[in-house]
This record gives sequence, C-alpha cells and structure tokens, in this order.
Amino acid sequence: MTPPSLIALLGAPIEPDPGLEDACGETPTWFCEAGWNLTHNRMLARAADWLVTRPLASLVVIGVAWIINRYARKAVTAFVTRVCTSRQLANEALQKMGYGRPAAATVIDPREESRARTLAAVSRASVSWFIWTIAILVVLGLFQINLGPLLAGAGIAGIAVGFGAQTLVRDCISGFFMLLEDQCGVGDEVDLGEAVGTVETITLRMTAVRGPDGTLWSVPNGVIQRVGNRTRNWSQGLVDISIWHDADLDAALAAVEEGIRVACEIPTVAEVLLQPPAVLGVERIDATGTVIRITVRTLPGKQWGAMRDVRQSVRNALVMHEVPIYAPYAPGVVPGVIPGATPPRP
Repeated sequence: MTPPSLIALLGAPIEPDPGLEDACGETPTWFCEAGWNLTHNRMLARAADWLVTRPLASLVVIGVAWIINRYARKAVTAFVTRVCTSRQLANEALQKMGYGRPAAATVIDPREESRARTLAAVSRASVSWFIWTIAILVVLGLFQINLGPLLAGAGIAGIAVGFGAQTLVRDCISGFFMLLEDQCGVGDEVDLGEAVGTVETITLRMTAVRGPDGTLWSVPNGVIQRVGNRTRNWSQGLVDISIWHDADLDAALAAVEEGIRVACEIPTVAEVLLQPPAVLGVERIDATGTVIRITVRTLPGKQWGAMRDVRQSVRNALVMHEVPIYAPYAPGVVPGVIPGATPPRP
C-alpha cells in the first residue's frame, strides 16, 4: 500500500480536520487556522479570529471607505461648482472658439460662489453619510452580527421619525431645489406671498425676508408656493406723473422728456441705468388728472434712488414750463372734479 505521506505528496485529497471546522468554520481564516494548528484549542483559535482577523479586516474596510469618501467629496464639490458656475463655463467655451471675453474680463458672480458652497456642503454631507453607512454595515457583518433585526428596527424608527419630521424633510428638499435653481439669493427683493421684502438669509430649511417696515419674516421653504424675484439680473421701476386735464399734452410730454434727459446726466443715476428711461405715454385718465407713465430700468435693486431723481427732475421741468400738475384754485372749480363733469351730489 501507498504510505499516507506519499498520498499527500501525490495530491490525493486530504480529509478535513473536524476540530478545525468546529473551531473556525468551513472556510477558516489564516489566523484562526494558525491558532488551531499551534494550540489545537478551540477557544484560542476563535480568539485569534475575533481579536486579530476581524479587527484587521475592519481596519481595511474603514481605510477603503475613508479613501473613497475623500475622493468622492472632492469629485462632488468639483461637479457642483462647475454646474453652479455655468455662465463661467460658457464664457470659457466661447474663449476657446474665439468669441468669449478675455479671461481678465471674466467676473465671477459672488452669488454663484455662495450658492455653489452651500450646495457642495450639502452634497458632501450626503455622500459621507452614504459611504460610512455602508462601511458600518460591512464591519458589523464581519463580526457576524445579525443585521436583520437591526435593519428592521432602523426601518421602524425611520418611519416614525419620517412621520414626525416630514415637514422638516419637505422644507429641506424645497430649499435644496431653490438653491439649485437659483430662484433667489441674499439681497434680492422678493415676493413670497405673505412676505415681501429683501432676502437676508437663505438656508435649506428657512428663508428670512426683511419687509419694508423692518419686519423680519422667517418663511419655511416647504410652504413657499411661488417666488417673485424683483431684482433678478435687472430691476425696473414705474414712475407715474399726473398733470391736470387743462394742460397741453404735447407740451407736457416734451417737458417730461426734458426732465428725463436732465436726470440721466446725474452721476448717481447714470451709473445705475441700463437704458434711458422710456415714456410709455398716457397710462390712465381719472379724477386726479392725466397720468403719464415712465419706466426706469436699472441694475438689480438700484431702481428706487433712480426713480426719485427722475421724479424730481420731471417735476422741475413741468414747473419750469408752467405745465399744471394739479387743479387750479378758482371760484366754482371743485378740486378733484374733471371740468365740465357733473359735480358729485352732497
């Protein structure tokens, strides 16, 4: 007969060690098998597996997760920044084709930078939560912890928290898309329905708007149904000038045009105007007189000062050309009543 040692050398199958399988399982790890071969003690073999093999594997998993998380955060930050600065990307593409502005003339909008930072921070946090959650589950699986009850309990807890925090989740999701779509930003004059004023802060959950009377409105993003942005890219104001019915309309329009030209020469007005103020003509006729409307288009949020200067210059021009802007006081003339019209009954 062939000796057992020769059979082993010839590659014949070797019967598995029942003690090794009992101590380390059907697929024993290197440290567990080495501990069994050295001591033939079931407890020491398992201790080597639990105290050496599994912690080392856990460290490897954590290290891989840290590396993936680091580079994933950088990639997400770069992607979000590139998406949020789309106008800069378009200008760079035009530069390559020879149509864009020079690189020195490219102005990076601080608002785009702020929006990119906010969205990048949210994206980085989401990526980190996802990667580290997977890593923790893998580590728990290495230590043979039954994840079924844990996941079931987490699911039940998640459902309970979801019902209680559904408003918070809705606010955060709405705020994320508001930032992503750049519906409004800090310094914009907005109309959110009940809240009208200037945006002071905007976060994932809340938008703070300062009203004209100084009231600070804190509006949850989830209840915002519409966003009226009055200072997006440019602003426009309406100036209504009332002249009396007896005035010569052609002379009044000429005086208005003269007043507009004078206003455009004011340095503080000229530097904010995007185009000369336009006279739309007669807007309406009522008991106060004939109303002439003027539009003033300016840089974002600069329309109020320009409107005041235009209004003052037009008023001075009307007075200089003796165009009546109110009903003359005379016996038998009732202020606020169109001449020839039937006076109101007492």
